[in-house]
Amino acid sequence: MKTHKSKKEALGLSWIGTGMIFLCNPMINIVDILPDFIGLLMIMHGLSKAAEVTDHLGDARDYFAKLAILSAAQFGIVFTLPFNTDSYTMLMAFSCAVVSAILFVPAMSHLFAGFSYIALRTGAESPGAVPSRGALRGKTQKYSSVRALQILTYVAFFIRAAGSVLPLIPSIFVSDYVGVPGVNWAQYIGVIYIFSWIVGLAMSIPWLLRFRRYMKGICADTVLTGALWQKYTDEVLPDKGYLTAKKMRIVLILATIACGLCFSMYVDYVNIIPNIFAAAFLISVFVYLKKDCKKQAVWGIVLCILLSVCSILTEIWLVDYTGGINHYTPASFAMGVKLAMTLYPKIMVSSGIEAILGMAAFALCLYILRRVILSHISAFAGRFYRTEEQAASEISRLENGVQKRILFTTVTGAVALLLGGAYSSIAPWASGIWILNGLAVGLFTYGMYKVYVYINENLYLRILRNH
Repeated sequence: MKTHKSKKEALGLSWIGTGMIFLCNPMINIVDILPDFIGLLMIMHGLSKAAEVTDHLGDARDYFAKLAILSAAQFGIVFTLPFNTDSYTMLMAFSCAVVSAILFVPAMSHLFAGFSYIALRTGAESPGAVPSRGALRGKTQKYSSVRALQILTYVAFFIRAAGSVLPLIPSIFVSDYVGVPGVNWAQYIGVIYIFSWIVGLAMSIPWLLRFRRYMKGICADTVLTGALWQKYTDEVLPDKGYLTAKKMRIVLILATIACGLCFSMYVDYVNIIPNIFAAAFLISVFVYLKKDCKKQAVWGIVLCILLSVCSILTEIWLVDYTGGINHYTPASFAMGVKLAMTLYPKIMVSSGIEAILGMAAFALCLYILRRVILSHISAFAGRFYRTEEQAASEISRLENGVQKRILFTTVTGAVALLLGGAYSSIAPWASGIWILNGLAVGLFTYGMYKVYVYINENLYLRILRNH
Protein backbone atom coordinates (compact mmCIF):
# COMPACT_ATOMS: atom_id res chain seq x y z
CA MET A 1 0.00 0.00 0.00
CA LYS A 2 1.70 3.23 -1.14
CA THR A 3 1.30 6.61 0.37
CA HIS A 4 0.18 9.62 -1.59
CA LYS A 5 0.57 12.73 0.55
CA SER A 6 -0.65 15.19 -2.03
CA LYS A 7 -3.99 13.42 -2.39
CA LYS A 8 -4.33 13.03 1.35
CA GLU A 9 -3.78 16.75 1.91
CA ALA A 10 -6.08 17.71 -0.95
CA LEU A 11 -9.00 15.63 0.33
CA GLY A 12 -8.42 16.35 4.03
CA LEU A 13 -9.61 12.90 5.17
CA SER A 14 -7.07 12.90 8.02
CA TRP A 15 -9.23 15.50 9.80
CA ILE A 16 -11.78 12.75 10.48
CA GLY A 17 -9.43 10.79 12.73
CA THR A 18 -8.32 13.96 14.51
CA GLY A 19 -11.90 15.05 15.15
CA MET A 20 -12.78 11.72 16.72
CA ILE A 21 -10.41 12.54 19.62
CA PHE A 22 -13.04 14.96 20.93
CA LEU A 23 -15.69 12.20 21.00
CA CYS A 24 -13.97 9.81 23.39
CA ASN A 25 -13.44 11.84 26.58
CA PRO A 26 -15.67 11.13 29.64
CA MET A 27 -18.56 13.46 30.44
CA ILE A 28 -20.03 14.81 33.69
CA ASN A 29 -23.80 14.74 33.01
CA ILE A 30 -23.89 17.09 29.96
CA VAL A 31 -20.64 18.87 30.80
CA ASP A 32 -18.12 17.95 28.10
CA ILE A 33 -14.50 18.75 28.95
CA LEU A 34 -13.48 18.50 25.27
CA PRO A 35 -16.49 20.00 23.44
CA ASP A 36 -17.81 17.52 20.88
CA PHE A 37 -18.81 20.20 18.39
CA ILE A 38 -15.15 21.14 17.83
CA GLY A 39 -14.34 17.56 16.84
CA LEU A 40 -17.51 17.29 14.78
CA LEU A 41 -16.56 20.41 12.81
CA MET A 42 -13.19 18.78 12.10
CA ILE A 43 -14.94 15.63 10.90
CA MET A 44 -17.24 17.65 8.66
CA HIS A 45 -14.22 19.47 7.25
CA GLY A 46 -12.55 16.13 6.53
CA LEU A 47 -15.66 14.94 4.69
CA SER A 48 -16.27 18.20 2.82
CA LYS A 49 -14.74 17.11 -0.51
CA ALA A 50 -15.41 13.36 -0.47
CA ALA A 51 -19.04 13.96 0.52
CA GLU A 52 -19.65 15.87 -2.71
CA VAL A 53 -19.00 12.79 -4.85
CA THR A 54 -20.27 9.94 -2.61
CA ASP A 55 -23.85 9.80 -1.32
CA HIS A 56 -23.05 7.74 1.79
CA LEU A 57 -20.36 10.17 2.92
CA GLY A 58 -22.71 13.07 2.15
CA ASP A 59 -25.33 11.53 4.45
CA ALA A 60 -22.66 10.99 7.11
CA ARG A 61 -21.68 14.66 6.90
CA ASP A 62 -25.32 15.73 7.31
CA TYR A 63 -25.72 13.60 10.45
CA PHE A 64 -22.46 14.92 11.89
CA ALA A 65 -23.73 18.46 11.22
CA LYS A 66 -26.88 17.73 13.24
CA LEU A 67 -24.72 16.29 16.02
CA ALA A 68 -22.63 19.48 16.00
CA ILE A 69 -25.78 21.61 16.43
CA LEU A 70 -26.91 19.37 19.30
CA SER A 71 -23.48 19.59 20.94
CA ALA A 72 -23.47 23.39 20.66
CA ALA A 73 -26.95 23.53 22.22
CA GLN A 74 -25.77 21.14 24.94
CA PHE A 75 -22.86 23.50 25.64
CA GLY A 76 -25.38 26.30 26.17
CA ILE A 77 -27.53 24.20 28.50
CA VAL A 78 -24.52 23.79 30.79
CA PHE A 79 -24.88 27.44 31.82
CA THR A 80 -28.42 26.78 33.08
CA LEU A 81 -27.46 23.90 35.40
CA PRO A 82 -26.48 26.00 38.46
CA PHE A 83 -29.96 27.54 38.50
CA ASN A 84 -31.96 24.31 38.31
CA THR A 85 -32.61 21.06 40.19
CA ASP A 86 -31.03 17.62 39.94
CA SER A 87 -34.12 16.38 38.09
CA TYR A 88 -33.56 19.01 35.40
CA THR A 89 -29.92 17.96 35.02
CA MET A 90 -30.98 14.32 34.76
CA LEU A 91 -33.60 15.15 32.12
CA MET A 92 -31.18 17.20 30.01
CA ALA A 93 -28.43 14.56 30.23
CA PHE A 94 -30.80 11.74 29.30
CA SER A 95 -32.42 13.69 26.44
CA CYS A 96 -29.07 14.72 24.93
CA ALA A 97 -27.72 11.16 25.24
CA VAL A 98 -30.76 9.68 23.46
CA VAL A 99 -30.82 12.24 20.63
CA SER A 100 -27.06 11.98 20.09
CA ALA A 101 -27.34 8.18 19.88
CA ILE A 102 -30.11 8.50 17.29
CA LEU A 103 -27.81 10.69 15.17
CA PHE A 104 -24.44 9.05 15.86
CA VAL A 105 -25.36 5.51 14.79
CA PRO A 106 -26.46 6.39 11.22
CA ALA A 107 -23.58 8.89 10.91
CA MET A 108 -20.96 6.21 11.56
CA SER A 109 -22.90 3.63 9.55
CA HIS A 110 -22.86 5.89 6.48
CA LEU A 111 -19.19 6.70 7.07
CA PHE A 112 -18.11 3.04 6.99
CA ALA A 113 -20.53 2.25 4.16
CA GLY A 114 -19.20 5.17 2.10
CA PHE A 115 -15.61 3.98 2.17
CA SER A 116 -16.70 0.37 1.52
CA TYR A 117 -18.70 1.50 -1.52
CA ILE A 118 -15.72 3.41 -2.90
CA ALA A 119 -13.57 0.30 -2.43
CA LEU A 120 -16.02 -1.79 -4.46
CA ARG A 121 -16.03 0.76 -7.27
CA THR A 122 -12.27 1.33 -7.41
CA GLY A 123 -10.75 -1.93 -6.16
CA ALA A 124 -9.13 -0.21 -3.16
CA GLU A 125 -8.02 -2.47 -0.30
CA SER A 126 -7.82 -0.09 2.71
CA PRO A 127 -11.55 0.11 3.64
CA GLY A 128 -11.72 -3.69 3.92
CA ALA A 129 -9.46 -4.05 6.96
CA VAL A 130 -7.94 -2.12 9.87
CA PRO A 131 -4.13 -2.15 9.59
CA SER A 132 -1.82 -2.61 12.56
CA ARG A 133 0.98 -0.17 13.35
CA GLY A 134 3.43 -2.49 11.66
CA ALA A 135 1.33 -2.67 8.51
CA LEU A 136 1.26 1.13 8.27
CA ARG A 137 5.05 1.19 8.51
CA GLY A 138 5.48 -1.53 5.92
CA LYS A 139 6.56 -4.18 8.45
CA THR A 140 4.30 -6.86 9.93
CA GLN A 141 1.21 -7.19 7.74
CA LYS A 142 -1.53 -7.70 10.34
CA TYR A 143 -5.08 -6.58 9.82
CA SER A 144 -8.33 -6.78 11.79
CA SER A 145 -11.97 -6.69 10.74
CA VAL A 146 -13.69 -3.41 9.91
CA ARG A 147 -16.94 -4.95 11.10
CA ALA A 148 -15.39 -5.44 14.54
CA LEU A 149 -14.27 -1.81 14.51
CA GLN A 150 -17.80 -0.69 13.64
CA ILE A 151 -19.28 -2.68 16.55
CA LEU A 152 -16.58 -1.35 18.89
CA THR A 153 -17.46 2.18 17.77
CA TYR A 154 -21.09 1.77 18.78
CA VAL A 155 -20.22 0.06 22.07
CA ALA A 156 -17.73 2.79 23.04
CA PHE A 157 -20.26 5.52 22.23
CA PHE A 158 -23.11 3.93 24.20
CA ILE A 159 -20.87 3.32 27.21
CA ARG A 160 -19.82 6.97 27.12
CA ALA A 161 -23.44 8.10 26.88
CA ALA A 162 -24.49 5.78 29.71
CA GLY A 163 -21.61 7.06 31.83
CA SER A 164 -23.03 10.58 31.57
CA VAL A 165 -26.52 9.55 32.71
CA LEU A 166 -26.34 6.59 35.12
CA PRO A 167 -24.36 8.37 37.89
CA LEU A 168 -27.19 10.90 38.15
CA ILE A 169 -29.87 8.35 39.01
CA PRO A 170 -29.14 8.31 42.80
CA SER A 171 -29.63 12.09 42.94
CA ILE A 172 -33.33 11.81 42.11
CA PHE A 173 -34.13 9.07 44.65
CA VAL A 174 -35.99 10.06 47.80
CA SER A 175 -33.61 8.90 50.48
CA ASP A 176 -35.77 9.36 53.58
CA TYR A 177 -39.43 8.86 54.43
CA VAL A 178 -41.25 10.09 57.47
CA GLY A 179 -40.43 7.80 60.39
CA VAL A 180 -38.45 5.40 58.16
CA PRO A 181 -34.65 5.64 57.95
CA GLY A 182 -33.29 5.46 54.44
CA VAL A 183 -30.03 5.37 52.55
CA ASN A 184 -28.60 8.53 51.05
CA TRP A 185 -27.63 7.12 47.66
CA ALA A 186 -26.50 10.53 46.46
CA GLN A 187 -23.26 10.15 48.41
CA TYR A 188 -22.17 7.45 45.94
CA ILE A 189 -22.47 9.68 42.84
CA GLY A 190 -18.76 10.50 42.85
CA VAL A 191 -17.79 6.84 43.06
CA ILE A 192 -20.14 5.94 40.20
CA TYR A 193 -18.69 8.73 38.06
CA ILE A 194 -15.13 7.51 38.62
CA PHE A 195 -16.17 3.95 37.75
CA SER A 196 -17.98 5.12 34.60
CA TRP A 197 -14.94 7.14 33.50
CA ILE A 198 -12.63 4.16 33.93
CA VAL A 199 -14.95 1.88 31.95
CA GLY A 200 -15.51 4.55 29.29
CA LEU A 201 -11.81 5.20 28.77
CA ALA A 202 -11.09 1.47 28.74
CA MET A 203 -13.38 1.22 25.70
CA SER A 204 -12.82 4.60 24.06
CA ILE A 205 -9.02 4.63 23.91
CA PRO A 206 -8.67 1.23 22.12
CA TRP A 207 -11.46 2.26 19.75
CA LEU A 208 -9.81 5.61 18.99
CA LEU A 209 -6.41 4.04 18.31
CA ARG A 210 -7.95 1.45 15.99
CA PHE A 211 -10.15 3.99 14.20
CA ARG A 212 -7.21 6.32 13.60
CA ARG A 213 -5.26 3.43 12.07
CA TYR A 214 -8.27 2.72 9.87
CA MET A 215 -8.30 6.34 8.65
CA LYS A 216 -4.52 6.38 8.14
CA GLY A 217 -4.85 3.29 5.98
CA ILE A 218 -7.50 4.98 3.87
CA CYS A 219 -5.45 8.17 3.52
CA ALA A 220 -2.44 6.11 2.43
CA ASP A 221 -4.39 4.19 -0.24
CA THR A 222 -3.56 5.93 -3.52
CA VAL A 223 -6.22 3.98 -5.43
CA LEU A 224 -9.02 5.26 -3.20
CA THR A 225 -7.80 8.84 -2.71
CA GLY A 226 -6.83 9.14 -6.36
CA ALA A 227 -10.28 8.06 -7.53
CA LEU A 228 -12.02 10.44 -5.11
CA TRP A 229 -9.82 13.36 -6.04
CA GLN A 230 -10.22 12.72 -9.77
CA LYS A 231 -13.98 12.61 -9.50
CA TYR A 232 -14.00 15.74 -7.36
CA THR A 233 -11.84 17.67 -9.84
CA ASP A 234 -13.86 16.47 -12.82
CA GLU A 235 -17.39 16.97 -11.47
CA VAL A 236 -17.27 19.57 -8.69
CA LEU A 237 -14.35 21.98 -9.11
CA PRO A 238 -15.28 23.15 -12.63
CA ASP A 239 -18.70 24.32 -11.43
CA LYS A 240 -17.83 27.34 -9.28
CA GLY A 241 -21.48 28.20 -8.78
CA TYR A 242 -22.17 24.83 -7.14
CA LEU A 243 -19.47 25.27 -4.49
CA THR A 244 -20.54 28.86 -3.91
CA ALA A 245 -24.19 27.89 -3.41
CA LYS A 246 -23.28 25.11 -0.98
CA LYS A 247 -21.11 27.45 1.08
CA MET A 248 -23.51 30.39 1.15
CA ARG A 249 -26.46 28.30 2.26
CA ILE A 250 -24.44 27.23 5.29
CA VAL A 251 -23.24 30.79 5.93
CA LEU A 252 -26.76 32.24 5.90
CA ILE A 253 -28.08 29.51 8.21
CA LEU A 254 -25.26 30.20 10.69
CA ALA A 255 -25.97 33.94 10.48
CA THR A 256 -29.68 33.33 11.16
CA ILE A 257 -28.84 31.25 14.25
CA ALA A 258 -26.49 34.02 15.45
CA CYS A 259 -29.33 36.54 15.17
CA GLY A 260 -31.64 34.34 17.26
CA LEU A 261 -28.99 33.95 19.98
CA CYS A 262 -29.04 37.72 20.60
CA PHE A 263 -32.12 37.21 22.78
CA SER A 264 -31.35 37.98 26.43
CA MET A 265 -33.07 35.45 28.71
CA TYR A 266 -32.56 36.46 32.33
CA VAL A 267 -33.08 34.08 35.24
CA ASP A 268 -32.68 35.80 38.62
CA TYR A 269 -31.00 38.71 36.83
CA VAL A 270 -28.40 36.48 35.17
CA ASN A 271 -28.44 36.09 31.38
CA ILE A 272 -28.43 32.38 30.52
CA ILE A 273 -27.97 33.16 26.79
CA PRO A 274 -24.96 35.50 26.80
CA ASN A 275 -23.76 37.03 23.55
CA ILE A 276 -20.74 34.74 23.50
CA PHE A 277 -22.97 32.16 21.74
CA ALA A 278 -23.97 34.63 19.00
CA ALA A 279 -20.31 35.64 18.67
CA ALA A 280 -19.27 32.00 18.21
CA PHE A 281 -21.64 31.57 15.25
CA LEU A 282 -20.59 34.93 13.81
CA ILE A 283 -16.95 33.86 13.92
CA SER A 284 -17.83 30.79 11.85
CA VAL A 285 -19.60 33.06 9.34
CA PHE A 286 -16.55 35.31 9.02
CA VAL A 287 -14.29 32.27 8.62
CA TYR A 288 -16.44 31.03 5.73
CA LEU A 289 -16.36 34.48 4.11
CA LYS A 290 -12.64 35.03 4.59
CA LYS A 291 -11.82 34.06 0.99
CA ASP A 292 -14.33 36.57 -0.36
CA CYS A 293 -13.48 39.54 1.87
CA LYS A 294 -10.30 38.76 3.74
CA LYS A 295 -9.63 42.12 5.41
CA GLN A 296 -13.22 42.72 6.54
CA ALA A 297 -13.58 39.11 7.73
CA VAL A 298 -10.48 39.43 9.92
CA TRP A 299 -11.87 42.60 11.49
CA GLY A 300 -15.16 40.78 12.05
CA ILE A 301 -13.39 37.96 13.89
CA VAL A 302 -11.59 40.53 16.08
CA LEU A 303 -14.89 42.24 16.91
CA CYS A 304 -16.47 38.90 17.81
CA ILE A 305 -13.57 38.03 20.13
CA LEU A 306 -13.93 41.40 21.88
CA LEU A 307 -17.69 40.84 22.10
CA SER A 308 -17.12 37.43 23.70
CA VAL A 309 -14.72 38.85 26.29
CA CYS A 310 -17.12 41.66 27.14
CA SER A 311 -20.04 39.20 27.35
CA ILE A 312 -18.17 36.96 29.79
CA LEU A 313 -17.16 39.96 31.89
CA THR A 314 -20.75 41.19 32.06
CA GLU A 315 -21.96 37.74 33.12
CA ILE A 316 -19.37 37.55 35.90
CA TRP A 317 -20.44 40.91 37.27
CA LEU A 318 -24.13 39.99 37.00
CA VAL A 319 -23.53 36.81 38.99
CA ASP A 320 -21.60 38.78 41.62
CA TYR A 321 -24.36 41.41 41.71
CA THR A 322 -26.97 38.79 42.60
CA GLY A 323 -24.76 37.33 45.31
CA GLY A 324 -23.09 34.60 43.27
CA ILE A 325 -24.43 31.28 42.06
CA ASN A 326 -25.59 30.45 45.60
CA HIS A 327 -27.45 33.75 45.89
CA TYR A 328 -30.40 32.13 47.67
CA THR A 329 -28.39 31.99 50.91
CA PRO A 330 -28.66 35.09 53.14
CA ALA A 331 -24.86 35.52 53.37
CA SER A 332 -24.28 35.50 49.62
CA PHE A 333 -27.25 37.80 48.97
CA ALA A 334 -25.96 40.25 51.58
CA MET A 335 -22.56 40.21 49.89
CA GLY A 336 -24.20 41.01 46.56
CA VAL A 337 -26.09 43.96 48.08
CA LYS A 338 -22.89 45.22 49.67
CA LEU A 339 -21.05 45.21 46.33
CA ALA A 340 -23.99 46.62 44.36
CA MET A 341 -22.78 50.23 44.49
CA THR A 342 -19.53 49.31 42.71
CA LEU A 343 -20.81 46.48 40.50
CA TYR A 344 -23.84 48.23 39.00
CA PRO A 345 -21.88 51.01 37.22
CA LYS A 346 -19.51 48.34 35.85
CA ILE A 347 -22.48 46.34 34.54
CA MET A 348 -23.95 49.43 32.85
CA VAL A 349 -20.69 50.33 31.12
CA SER A 350 -19.96 46.71 30.13
CA SER A 351 -23.49 46.22 28.75
CA GLY A 352 -23.18 49.41 26.70
CA ILE A 353 -19.84 48.38 25.23
CA GLU A 354 -21.23 44.90 24.56
CA ALA A 355 -24.19 46.38 22.66
CA ILE A 356 -21.88 48.60 20.57
CA LEU A 357 -19.54 45.71 19.74
CA GLY A 358 -22.50 43.50 18.87
CA MET A 359 -23.96 46.10 16.50
CA ALA A 360 -20.56 46.63 14.87
CA ALA A 361 -20.01 42.87 14.39
CA PHE A 362 -23.47 42.25 12.92
CA ALA A 363 -23.30 45.38 10.75
CA LEU A 364 -19.98 44.22 9.30
CA CYS A 365 -21.42 40.73 8.78
CA LEU A 366 -24.43 42.11 6.90
CA TYR A 367 -22.19 44.41 4.84
CA ILE A 368 -19.99 41.49 3.75
CA LEU A 369 -23.03 39.30 3.04
CA ARG A 370 -24.54 42.05 0.92
CA ARG A 371 -21.33 42.43 -1.12
CA VAL A 372 -20.89 38.70 -1.58
CA ILE A 373 -24.52 37.99 -2.49
CA LEU A 374 -24.64 40.85 -5.00
CA SER A 375 -21.45 39.57 -6.63
CA HIS A 376 -23.01 36.10 -6.90
CA ILE A 377 -26.15 37.54 -8.47
CA SER A 378 -24.05 39.32 -11.10
CA ALA A 379 -21.95 36.21 -11.77
CA PHE A 380 -24.54 33.42 -11.80
CA ALA A 381 -28.10 34.75 -12.16
CA GLY A 382 -27.81 35.49 -15.88
CA ARG A 383 -27.02 31.90 -16.84
CA PHE A 384 -30.67 30.82 -16.39
CA TYR A 385 -32.09 33.14 -19.09
CA ARG A 386 -31.84 33.06 -22.87
CA THR A 387 -31.71 36.78 -23.60
CA GLU A 388 -29.59 39.53 -22.08
CA GLU A 389 -32.71 41.61 -21.45
CA GLN A 390 -34.30 38.90 -19.33
CA ALA A 391 -31.04 38.36 -17.44
CA ALA A 392 -30.62 42.08 -16.72
CA SER A 393 -34.21 42.37 -15.49
CA GLU A 394 -33.84 39.37 -13.20
CA ILE A 395 -30.50 40.58 -11.82
CA SER A 396 -32.03 43.98 -11.02
CA ARG A 397 -35.01 42.34 -9.28
CA LEU A 398 -32.80 40.08 -7.17
CA GLU A 399 -30.47 42.93 -6.17
CA ASN A 400 -33.38 45.12 -5.04
CA GLY A 401 -34.99 42.26 -3.14
CA VAL A 402 -31.79 41.38 -1.30
CA GLN A 403 -30.96 44.98 -0.40
CA LYS A 404 -34.44 45.63 1.02
CA ARG A 405 -34.29 42.54 3.20
CA ILE A 406 -30.78 43.29 4.43
CA LEU A 407 -31.81 46.88 5.28
CA PHE A 408 -34.77 45.58 7.32
CA THR A 409 -32.46 43.13 9.09
CA THR A 410 -29.93 45.86 9.88
CA VAL A 411 -32.50 48.19 11.44
CA THR A 412 -34.21 45.53 13.55
CA GLY A 413 -30.83 44.15 14.61
CA ALA A 414 -29.67 47.54 15.87
CA VAL A 415 -32.86 47.91 17.91
CA ALA A 416 -32.59 44.37 19.29
CA LEU A 417 -28.97 44.76 20.39
CA LEU A 418 -29.64 48.16 21.97
CA LEU A 419 -32.55 46.77 23.97
CA GLY A 420 -30.45 43.77 25.00
CA GLY A 421 -27.72 46.06 26.30
CA ALA A 422 -30.25 48.33 28.01
CA TYR A 423 -31.82 45.48 29.99
CA SER A 424 -28.86 45.11 32.33
CA SER A 425 -28.98 48.84 33.05
CA ILE A 426 -32.67 49.64 33.47
CA ALA A 427 -34.16 46.25 34.40
CA PRO A 428 -34.70 47.27 38.07
CA TRP A 429 -37.01 50.08 36.89
CA ALA A 430 -38.43 48.56 33.68
CA SER A 431 -38.25 44.77 33.94
CA GLY A 432 -40.71 44.36 31.07
CA ILE A 433 -38.11 45.55 28.58
CA TRP A 434 -37.20 41.89 27.92
CA ILE A 435 -40.50 41.60 26.02
CA LEU A 436 -39.48 44.36 23.63
CA ASN A 437 -36.06 42.77 23.31
CA GLY A 438 -37.67 39.43 22.45
CA LEU A 439 -39.88 41.01 19.78
CA ALA A 440 -36.95 42.90 18.26
CA VAL A 441 -34.75 39.78 18.22
CA GLY A 442 -37.61 37.87 16.62
CA LEU A 443 -37.84 40.45 13.83
CA PHE A 444 -34.04 40.47 13.50
CA THR A 445 -33.95 36.69 13.09
CA TYR A 446 -36.94 36.78 10.75
CA GLY A 447 -35.19 39.38 8.58
CA MET A 448 -32.05 37.26 8.23
CA TYR A 449 -34.17 34.18 7.57
CA LYS A 450 -36.01 36.02 4.79
CA VAL A 451 -32.66 36.99 3.23
CA TYR A 452 -31.70 33.30 3.25
CA VAL A 453 -35.03 32.11 1.84
CA TYR A 454 -35.16 34.78 -0.85
CA ILE A 455 -31.68 34.29 -2.30
CA ASN A 456 -31.79 30.53 -1.80
CA GLU A 457 -35.01 30.06 -3.74
CA ASN A 458 -34.12 32.55 -6.46
CA LEU A 459 -30.44 31.70 -6.98
CA TYR A 460 -28.61 29.11 -4.88
CA LEU A 461 -31.23 26.37 -5.07
CA ARG A 462 -31.48 26.84 -8.82
CA ILE A 463 -27.68 26.49 -9.13
CA LEU A 464 -27.74 23.25 -7.12
CA ARG A 465 -30.58 21.81 -9.15
CA ASN A 466 -28.87 22.77 -12.40
CA HIS A 467 -25.67 21.02 -11.23
